[in-house]
Amino acid sequence: MQIELIEQIIHLPIAERVEIIERISRSVREDLNENGRKINLEERKRAVDRLRGIAAVEGKTPPTDEETEEDYTNYLAEKYK
Repeated sequence: MQIELIEQIIHLPIAERVEIIERISRSVREDLNENGRKINLEERKRAVDRLRGIAAVEGKTPPTDEETEEDYTNYLAEKYK
């Protein structure tokens, strides 16, 4: 049945196929919102806190804002020589 349905859809004009895609996509999003687990603000905050420092290199301090700005300025100066 699915194969027949797909074959029929493939032969429709593009505008109708796009409409079908949009309606199916909307339906899936709605189902996910209804059945999916909703994350509250506290859970989001905890997730963000767990991610802090994820790119940190052990034993190395992160550059200051001034160092980062200077490095970027040097990069641009070198790039556009």
